[in-house]
Amino acid sequence: MAAVLLKFTRVLKNGAVFYLFEGFENVKYRWGLPCEYLSGSHFAAWDRNLLYSDGRNLFSLAPGSEISEDDYYKLMYLVEKGKERLKEINGRNGY
Repeated sequence: MAAVLLKFTRVLKNGAVFYLFEGFENVKYRWGLPCEYLSGSHFAAWDRNLLYSDGRNLFSLAPGSEISEDDYYKLMYLVEKGKERLKEINGRNGY
């Protein structure tokens, strides 16, 4: 399976850094990101939108949305934790 990539562009606006969400690469269908097995952090792709949770709150990013640099780093942290968790699950299941 090809790696699923989130595409962001770094934008400088009024002296502050934001990240513009452009969409996905290698997500061909509606539920293209692993979500059901990740405890705590959850991710899903739905009609070009990124849905994610930190375990307490649900967030949504549509293509063209901007997020702050702080929120971007929080999202990347959740993505890395999700990758680690998925790797553990795949290891136990023999994938």
